[in-house]
Amino acid sequence: MTKLKESIQILQACEDIKESNLVFGTWGNVSVLLENGNLLITPSGIPYDSMREEDLVICDMDGNVLSGSQNPSSELKMHTTIYKFRSDVKAIVHTHSLYASIVSAALKEVPLLTEDLAMTIGGTIKVTDYKTPGTQELADEVVKELGNVNAVILSNHGQAAVGPTLDDAILAAVMCEKACMLYVKSLEINKSPRVLSEDEIKKLRSTYTDFYRKLRNFKE
Repeated sequence: MTKLKESIQILQACEDIKESNLVFGTWGNVSVLLENGNLLITPSGIPYDSMREEDLVICDMDGNVLSGSQNPSSELKMHTTIYKFRSDVKAIVHTHSLYASIVSAALKEVPLLTEDLAMTIGGTIKVTDYKTPGTQELADEVVKELGNVNAVILSNHGQAAVGPTLDDAILAAVMCEKACMLYVKSLEINKSPRVLSEDEIKKLRSTYTDFYRKLRNFKE
């Protein structure tokens, strides 16, 4: 495989999501969209702490393997379908984090409770209907419930987070887990916790994209 800067980014992302306790074992996957329209994705079944650059796989948008000796993630269809649906998305992180997994089995959606969640996620996190992992049916269901926000919960499965960069997708995954944890914990105290309105979420999201995110990129 030709050495790509995106390879280093994905390997670092794998370390980050593992250290953040977003993944367990070999479950979960990461991909980035390449400039030529193909995608670079993590392989199936290889532990994050032993994954190497040569284990990563390049695929086209039809799911054909173009480079790499390993099998691509079993959720390749979900990644390609999201990229086709969302032109703003250049990176995807799928994890089986604890609270997102709890929500995936118990709730229909996760409303946003705090400003940081509104800024980074951009709207209520929906829970899909259950579809078999790795199928086009799941991919289509994910796209439907993802809509134009940056995270979605896969029923009885986990979460998928997206962003214009891999850093943004990782942040969305971290904040999705936080959103799930806050909501589950809030329900233990109050069956009707105070949630942010959709109008307020839109205002906060605009503030983030128009100012804070640009400021962060400038500093980088």
